[in-house]
Amino acid sequence: MGTWGTGIYSGDMAADLRATIIAVARLPLDSNRLIEILCETEPTAANDPSDEDHTTFWLVVADQFFKRGISCGRVREMSLAIIDSGHDIAMLGKLGMAHSDLAKRKKTLAELRAKLVLPTVDVKPRKTLTKPQPLLMKTGDLLVYPTSEGEP
Repeated sequence: MGTWGTGIYSGDMAADLRATIIAVARLPLDSNRLIEILCETEPTAANDPSDEDHTTFWLVVADQFFKRGISCGRVREMSLAIIDSGHDIAMLGKLGMAHSDLAKRKKTLAELRAKLVLPTVDVKPRKTLTKPQPLLMKTGDLLVYPTSEGEP
């Protein structure tokens, strides 16, 4: 668990969240609903500025939305506020990141900020689900789970 580098995705939370965003971004919903869903999956990180994953949540969402051409004012505003206020750097410093790594992180955040201030350009429409995905099981299927005297 924790952070192992200075990149936006150099942490367990960031790696897990990226996978969640990839799945959620396929839903045929507008950007405001997508961020609502993401906030519901990680309510503490999304809503509590004192949570150590708060800045990671918003920065990863902002980067992933940018990469996918998803424009969302709330995400953009939150991430720019985190970068401009220095909240991410302060949190990582509080968690024990070295000063040299904090300087590298500042550079990473400056690069992200430069992308976020650009207008979002929809080069091509994002790929969304057009029909429900097929179920992996059928009615009547039986699952077998090994136990040890009734204990998992």
